[in-house]
Amino acid sequence: MKKLFALLLLVMFAFVMEASAGNETLNYVKSGGKTYFCEKVRLGLFCANIALEDGNTLKIPFSKIDAYFCKGKLFERLPLMREGVPTGCNAMMKYVTTRNGLRLYEYSEYNECGDLLDNTYKKAHLQTAYFVYKDGEFYLEVDKRNAPTVLPFFGIDVI
Repeated sequence: MKKLFALLLLVMFAFVMEASAGNETLNYVKSGGKTYFCEKVRLGLFCANIALEDGNTLKIPFSKIDAYFCKGKLFERLPLMREGVPTGCNAMMKYVTTRNGLRLYEYSEYNECGDLLDNTYKKAHLQTAYFVYKDGEFYLEVDKRNAPTVLPFFGIDVI
């Protein structure tokens, strides 16, 4: 009985140590030329709440955030392109990987598509697009034609 209790105690201690080791990540938010390092970032609908190291809380609107690193993922504000044409607006994109100075980003949005008149309309659903940027400038949009060559270049398998 003592051995079982000791084993159970050891297993519980291991779980506690593993859970506390994962909380040591440092997050940051870049806004207005300043970088705010923090332990916790709460992302809301319109702003990010940052718990600073000195105990203060800072609220920054998403429109003023240039980049943020949260939960192991990096998001950066980059110019949005549609079929190689600039849309004139910027969007937050998730960083995927880098190779030879080229950076692959994922852009996701909920959007409707199709036409109601010819019965091809689809409800709003998640749509994802991939873009390649070089030094913060648009380089290439990944589409059905070039995906079999571009994605393996970045080490991503294409099914």
